Amino acid sequence: MLDSRPLARGSGLLTAEVGDELLVYDQDRNVACRLNRTAALVWRHSDGRRTVPQLATVLSESLGGAVDEDLVVVALDSLQENGLLDRGLPDGDHAVAQLSRRRFVRRAGAVGAAALAAPVVQAVVAPTPAAAASPASPPVPTPTP
Repeated sequence: MLDSRPLARGSGLLTAEVGDELLVYDQDRNVACRLNRTAALVWRHSDGRRTVPQLATVLSESLGGAVDEDLVVVALDSLQENGLLDRGLPDGDHAVAQLSRRRFVRRAGAVGAAALAAPVVQAVVAPTPAAAASPASPPVPTPTP
């Protein structure tokens, strides 16, 4: 698993930066995802060439502190669950991702500052463009004199 080379999905997505966070709209599934800084860094640097340990190094440099592979695996698992990766963790590694999540949460609980670096991917189902453009209720007719 540590030698897997995740690849962020590039097609069918619209992105917008909002402060340290990244909003990603999946046009194919009509789902909007909010990625916090940590998840956004993992997603942006998942170029299909970097391994999990290399992504941990990139995060350590960007966040200014030590980041281990468990945090990267947790982020990749969340990104994969939300359809934001073309290539993520190998299929058989879901159990490993769950173990990484438990280890990370245990350490984050012991060291409160680590919790701030926890990757967060929040998904919200968005209406289709046609549904969003339609009025919520039919227009009220105006009386004619």
